[in-house]
Amino acid sequence: MRSPMGMALDESQHGHAAPERMDWDAADYLHAAAARQVTFEVSGLPVSQGSMRAFVVKGHAVITSSSKSLGQWRQLVALKAQDVAAREFDGPIAIDLAFRLPKPKSAPKRKRLFATKRPDLDKLIRAVLDSLTHVLIKDDAQVIQISAVKDYGPPGVTVKITQIVDQA
Repeated sequence: MRSPMGMALDESQHGHAAPERMDWDAADYLHAAAARQVTFEVSGLPVSQGSMRAFVVKGHAVITSSSKSLGQWRQLVALKAQDVAAREFDGPIAIDLAFRLPKPKSAPKRKRLFATKRPDLDKLIRAVLDSLTHVLIKDDAQVIQISAVKDYGPPGVTVKITQIVDQA
């Protein structure tokens, strides 16, 4: 089959074979080599890690968060993580997060409604990862795979961390 530019669809513009496409449905290959896994629930309204503000007061730098309840949320996640933590995870990990937010009162009762309003999913993820650092994980750079979903339901988050081991 040829593209509109006249080249085969499996070739790049330079005549090289195009890289194989990733089969995202089969991307759970990392979980096949799991050594240790931890799952826990945190009940409460998830709070996003908003932007940080920095300013100088009397010659000292002060950093504040735009969210007043972020500290409480992060502490709640860290406490639940400590309950299940025998030790910190070493090496690469995969993390699955399922955030549940309260459904707006104005939402239709019978129609499926997706959680497309604030808070942003990426900022919710960041708040949880920062909460887990030095509790269940040494550094959030260890995370090599993230799966996250934001939906309506009883407020909270389900966290699943899976250690990835080398099969070699």
